[in-house]
This record gives sequence, C-alpha cells and structure tokens, in this order.
Amino acid sequence: MVKEIMADSLVTEEKGVKVLFGEFVNMDYLFCYIGRIIYGESGVQNIYILENKFWGRMLFINNNLQFTSRDEFIYHEALVHIPVQASPKGSIKRVLICGGGDYGAAREVLKYPQIEEVVIVEIDPKIPKIVEKYFPQLLPENSKDNRLKLIIADAYDMVKQYRKEEQKFDLIIIDSTDPDISETGVTQELSHSLFDVEFHQMIYEICPKGIIIQQCATPFTMKNILIKAYKIFKQVYPENEIYCYKANVPSFGSDNAYLMRCPYPDPEIPKWKEIPNTYYYSYEIHRSSFGLPKFWREVLK
Repeated sequence: MVKEIMADSLVTEEKGVKVLFGEFVNMDYLFCYIGRIIYGESGVQNIYILENKFWGRMLFINNNLQFTSRDEFIYHEALVHIPVQASPKGSIKRVLICGGGDYGAAREVLKYPQIEEVVIVEIDPKIPKIVEKYFPQLLPENSKDNRLKLIIADAYDMVKQYRKEEQKFDLIIIDSTDPDISETGVTQELSHSLFDVEFHQMIYEICPKGIIIQQCATPFTMKNILIKAYKIFKQVYPENEIYCYKANVPSFGSDNAYLMRCPYPDPEIPKWKEIPNTYYYSYEIHRSSFGLPKFWREVLK
C-alpha cells in the first residue's frame, strides 16, 4: 500500500488574495473569517468588504462587522417592523432614519404603502455608494420610489436643524454603528453623538407623539452599551414608554438589543396587517421578541 504524502496544489480560484480576517469581540475572544477583501479604504472610517463562502459579502467599519449578505434581513426587519407594527395602523406617515446609509432599514419601511416619506441622514457619503455596488439586495424593492430621500449629513446636526424648523416625524430610527466605550475619552465612531442625552432630547421634540428606536448592540459581549443607552432613555422619555426587545442575528454571535420609546399601549401586540414580503418578521416573532433573558432584565433595573 502506497502512503500518500504529497498533495496536488489548490485549484486556481478567482483573483484576489485570501486572508484570515479577525474581529475582536471581547478579551481573548475574536471571530475569524477566511475570504477575499474586495474593497478596502482608510478614510473618515476604515471600511472593508470581505467575500466569504458562508456569509457572502461582509461589511466591516472600523474592524467591526456591520452586516452580512446572508443574514442582514434579520437585523433590519426587527429594527423596522416591530416599531411600525407597535403603533396604531396607519399612524406612521413620516420616518427619519439617523444613519442607515446602507438602505436596509429604508427598504423595510418602504414595504408599507401607507408611509408617505422616508428620510435617511447618513454621515459618510461613501456608504450608500458602496452598498449600491456591492450589496444591491439592500436597496428598496422599487429603486425609483419617490418617497425616499437621502441626505448626506451628520444626523446630530440635521436633527438640530429639524428642531429649529419645527418639523415633526412619526417614527425615528437610529440605525448606527455602536458607540465608543473608552476609558481615555478617545472617540473614533461617527455615531458616538447619537448615544447622547442632548441628541435624544432633540429627537423627542421632533417626534413627541411617535416611536423612537435605537439599536443597542449585543449585551452578552457589550452590556455597557445597552446600560448606557437605557440610562439615556430613562432621562429623556417617560419610563412607562420604554421597552426593550431582541433579535438573534447569527453573524453577531448573540441576540442584538433594541430600545424603543413607544407612547402607544401594548407594543407587544402587532396592529398593522402582516406584510408578506419578509423572511424573519412575523406576528409570532413580534410577540416573542419582547421576552428577555433574566440576566438582561437584571441590568435594566
């Protein structure tokens, strides 16, 4: 019997060098991915797109995974459909998305024909262009939907302007990167000011009777982000209008948290007609999303 010692070379694949890409999650804990970097740039933000055989295309900003083409729909459907369905049917006409230049949240909001206007305020002009080229599935189903308006600006400054103009919205979605948590005060993330008491006081003024939703990372590995955001919500909004719900996004490694200010009763009960063109959201998912682990509730006391 011949012992096989040598092996044939790998079959020639596509252009590009395969890399092992590491994302630090916590102390001595990281996620690693093998793939090709098909886009990379260091500018206002460090942006990389990795092509991976399992996850598909993966967008990293400042070395943190934002979404993958395989499971982004879970994050975006939970972010949008739960707050919309928590409101009385037809009560949301005007929506402001702070961040969200990847179009994912807008794609979901525009599935409701009753909603008349959706405004995205994105700070980085490159994000929409990158998504249009590399992640076309995140674009709205109707690419010419005239209800959608994209503004390239700092959401903090834009909200300040809207407040001065006394504009009003029925739903505000804060769809941003996670904030910096630094002992030295170093601020790298452009979203840092959106996790701020003054910012929430301003959006409360322009959305006094509507719903405000903010993504708050994965508490299992980043509980301080949820705690900080919850303290801000309690400083600004009536405590009986503050709710937390979750969605399990596989590429994030654990449940993602969402904080919601909802002035309407029984947000756990969906109130609009269930839309057919979703992959994650359903009435059953809506109700179960508010069932939080006991260890989450302990830090939200």
